Amino acid sequence: MRIVNFILLYFIIYFLIRKMLKNIKLKFEKLEELEGEFIYTHLMKFSKKEVYFRLDEIKTVFFTRMIIKNDEFGKLMLFIILEDDYAVRLQKKENIILFFKSCKENNPEMYDKFLKNAPMGINISAIMDKEIENYKEKQRGSK
Repeated sequence: MRIVNFILLYFIIYFLIRKMLKNIKLKFEKLEELEGEFIYTHLMKFSKKEVYFRLDEIKTVFFTRMIIKNDEFGKLMLFIILEDDYAVRLQKKENIILFFKSCKENNPEMYDKFLKNAPMGINISAIMDKEIENYKEKQRGSK
């Protein structure tokens, strides 16, 4: 009986620690942008990893999670596939909006192409434009 309790306690602690590490990992995701060039910084296990890429190095983009509530994005997850087949996964809504804002300002054709990759062929351009405007207002308000 003691062994069963010990094993159950071990699994509970294991899953709690695993969940906490996942939350910590999400908090350490950061995307920085300057004129179409990006620095993506994230926590990989216990080391920090940075990926540098430009808009012209992007092969394709696809959404893996998209929840729309009241004409706004509730949750978003985006995979960016680069020319060298390296994948960047953006999980924070703010980083995804920053990425699409940069695409819209620096390469509008690519912006339209990426928005057409939305699941089920839905048109999200109006929602994305609204989110970009909200992001710009938030940035002006914080300065």
